[in-house]
Amino acid sequence: MNIFKLLSGLLGATLLMCFDFYQQWTIWKVFPNIAWMIVGFGLLLFSVYTPAIKDRMMHFYVEVVVMAYLIVLMFILPLAGGKSSVGFSVKEPFLWIVILLTIWQLVAYRKRILRQLKDHQKNEA
Repeated sequence: MNIFKLLSGLLGATLLMCFDFYQQWTIWKVFPNIAWMIVGFGLLLFSVYTPAIKDRMMHFYVEVVVMAYLIVLMFILPLAGGKSSVGFSVKEPFLWIVILLTIWQLVAYRKRILRQLKDHQKNEA
């Protein structure tokens, strides 16, 4: 199940970022723009759906990989000739603030997971 969440997150991120950076591609004309965005966000939402307590650490790693992948895409897509229609750029300071806040949130989430797992193991013993 976690491989599906990981692939879902990576596919959703790729779809949304390519939709933003390469609006001139003819594939985007196959369906309405809103359909592409719904599919991309749906895939991302599926990948971050919180599982049962025993799978939370794996869920954390899926979130970290998807986040790192998004950052890599923000570096690679402009180098490959793409231009963001909404202004995603590694030179944008607001984007780095969002990335730092996300990293901080992920670190806090990891600590909470480890604490919950430790408490859960104490209760079972």
